Amino acid sequence: MDGVFDHKRDDDKSPSPAEHHSSQSSLSTIDGVEMEHMPPDEETVDDEETGLTSEGRQQRNKRKRTNTMLDARIASETSTMKLDQLLADRSVLRKSVVNAVLIGLWYLFSLSISLYNKWMFSDDHLHFPFPLFTTSMHMLVQFSLASLVLYFVPRFRPRSDSITNPHSGPTDNSTQSRASSDANPEKPLMTRTFYLTRIGPCGAATGLDIGLGNMSLRFITLTFYTMCKSSALAFVLAFAFIFHLETPSIKLVLIIATMTVGVIMMVAGETFFNTTGFILVISASAFSGFRWALTQILLLRNPATSNPFSSIFYLAPIMFASLLLIALPVEGVAPLFSALSDLAAAKGLLLTIGILLFPGILAFLMTSSEFALLQRTSVVTLSICGIFKEVVTISAAGIVFHDPLTPINVSGLLVTIASIAAYNYIKITKMRKEARNAEGSGGVNASTEYVRVAGAEDGVVDGDGDAPTGSALLIRDGEGIAAASKRMMESDGQAPAPDSRRASPEHKISGQS
Repeated sequence: MDGVFDHKRDDDKSPSPAEHHSSQSSLSTIDGVEMEHMPPDEETVDDEETGLTSEGRQQRNKRKRTNTMLDARIASETSTMKLDQLLADRSVLRKSVVNAVLIGLWYLFSLSISLYNKWMFSDDHLHFPFPLFTTSMHMLVQFSLASLVLYFVPRFRPRSDSITNPHSGPTDNSTQSRASSDANPEKPLMTRTFYLTRIGPCGAATGLDIGLGNMSLRFITLTFYTMCKSSALAFVLAFAFIFHLETPSIKLVLIIATMTVGVIMMVAGETFFNTTGFILVISASAFSGFRWALTQILLLRNPATSNPFSSIFYLAPIMFASLLLIALPVEGVAPLFSALSDLAAAKGLLLTIGILLFPGILAFLMTSSEFALLQRTSVVTLSICGIFKEVVTISAAGIVFHDPLTPINVSGLLVTIASIAAYNYIKITKMRKEARNAEGSGGVNASTEYVRVAGAEDGVVDGDGDAPTGSALLIRDGEGIAAASKRMMESDGQAPAPDSRRASPEHKISGQS
């Protein structure tokens, strides 16, 4: 009996398959919990399934989690980098398109002025032989348009801190603006003495530069005019040496000598050479160099001429008066009225007025596009485009007016352009070196101000709607407009406003090509 009962008790204790599985799961769970709470010295039991200890298994899981997060972070950073690169490419493309449009407009307006003046003053076309009077009318147009710009766009209005703080608006209430106002509370922006002694000479020289250049088109071809006008840089450097704006060096002297050789070659190869026209265009080039030197000396520090629109506003009346005073005795009052009457009878009164004033509108639009291009790019871009523009002008003159070119002409032109390119290369290399030194020493890039005003200090263009190529770089070595302004103001005992502005990336020469 006892054996029977013992056997029965054993059968009762035998678990079913389900109970056996449940009990095994419970044991596994309990073992896992116990393993997690085992002290470090007890975690050395081998895992039969993986061959790892519990400590190794935990480290493996930790590495998996770390790798998963790292992969997700790398994927996120890669996606962000691709998005940033796409946005940067789009921004560069958009800026390139805008710059290309501005360059095209600059070429269009400048080329239109050259072709129009040649058509108007030449004996073979409209034959209105009064270029000085006509150019004086252009000054009135530019003065009127500049007045409208200053009235409707207040940020271009000259202020006392226009040079030291060019990015602040006329209603800016910053501490710097208040400090500048407090420093000279009663000093006017423009005085009669300053206007007559500084604006006057610059305006007169600029007027003669443009007027004599336009007058020469009566006697010489547009091609020859463009080639001779490219020699203006030689006069710019010469006057810079005279007024100690540029330090003489062997390289610069060689550039002037090479350019002189180029001009001689162009003159020797000219088929229809005219002595009067040549003297007029060379005189215009000389006045161009002289007026750039005067601009550097007289107007560099004045906030009234801090942008082309305010410069035209102040300079145009002087240019109008100087040109008109020369035009009346030289060109004659009676012949002028007779020619105007004949033109009005042939073309009509309204069209006659349009013919006289339209080039002034073109010159103003050209100045605006050049200024906008300079603000978005750099003087490097403007210099390169200016050299290429001369080639475009000569090509257009050959197509429109069938101006002949001889091999000697072309050779002289290439020599002159090579001299201009060499000068620009020397100045740009020097400016980049100074920029790197300034950035390395933690200082503000002095070349920034070269970019902001180069090519448009006085805001008035030559007769063909252009400034002397490369002449805008003639600031004293290592010195920008703000630094030069501060130095010159200190020499007069004035207290310039402190310049807290940092150089923005788009204004750095070293960042442009």
